[in-house]
Amino acid sequence: MKERIRRFFEIQEEINFKEIFTNPARLFGYTYFYFLVVIVGLGIYFVKSLPLINKNTVAPFVVDSSKVQTDLTFALPANLPPVDVFKLSEPTQDLLNKGKAFYNANCSSCHGESGKGDGAAGLVMNPKPRNFTSAEGWVNGRKFSEMYKTLQEGIIKSGMPAFNHINPEDLIAVIHYIRTFASDFPAITKDELQNLNDTYKLSEGKKTAGQIPTSKALSLILVESKEQQKLYNDVLSNLKTQSSEFSNLIMSKEKFAGFLVSFYSQNLSSTDFWNLIKVDPVIYGLSPKVLLLDEVAKKNFYDFSFSLINKKDQRL
Repeated sequence: MKERIRRFFEIQEEINFKEIFTNPARLFGYTYFYFLVVIVGLGIYFVKSLPLINKNTVAPFVVDSSKVQTDLTFALPANLPPVDVFKLSEPTQDLLNKGKAFYNANCSSCHGESGKGDGAAGLVMNPKPRNFTSAEGWVNGRKFSEMYKTLQEGIIKSGMPAFNHINPEDLIAVIHYIRTFASDFPAITKDELQNLNDTYKLSEGKKTAGQIPTSKALSLILVESKEQQKLYNDVLSNLKTQSSEFSNLIMSKEKFAGFLVSFYSQNLSSTDFWNLIKVDPVIYGLSPKVLLLDEVAKKNFYDFSFSLINKKDQRL
């Protein structure tokens, strides 16, 4: 036993691997490599698992759709006549001339005069404007109906505006003109035209009112209300401070001031002014005796009413 201990601590020039089996303590040094491999392996596993670990630690966020507020978009008013898309599917010279005029006025600045997407305004755009001479990269496609869809609805991500307020005949005309830039555009089929007509109701026409965002409308109403309130206060102040031969005909200064402010933007003539009053002068704050005035007195009363609004450009 003592001999084994002596030989264990004895410095040897070469390792006698046969003694490893008789003296396992010699294997202790190899545990360093074992732990090194384990630590490196765990590190690699941790790094590869980071995306999953991170994903599982972030609580999912679900948007409450009941609290999402969306506003109306701007929309121009439209009064579009019905068109026969089947008849207009033939590119007559008149249609081509009309399409060329529309293209030069609205499209060439971006798409270029020859339709290659090299217009001056398109140089700074990303993505570049559509090259009509190439069949590659069309978002909605090169068919007649697909080009109409692009003009009608626009392509937001490409900066292509919608022309849904334009006469459909003009849109069809510019499509025919664009199709002259290349000879390989798909042929127009009757089924395609029927689907186009059904989708956009081209044979029925379209009449829609303009539209602005609700937030913008509210701000305009508030501004207008403030202006009307100020004007009302000015008119009422003038009624209370100015003396006139007609003062005894005004039963309620507040109602009469409200009447003047309500109709000041309509530029009423003397005839319209009196047509309103004679229906029921009392609701406008006037005495029924005002209807007994002769024509000269009526004109003077009309002028007196206008004089209550200081600025001439604010007269009724």
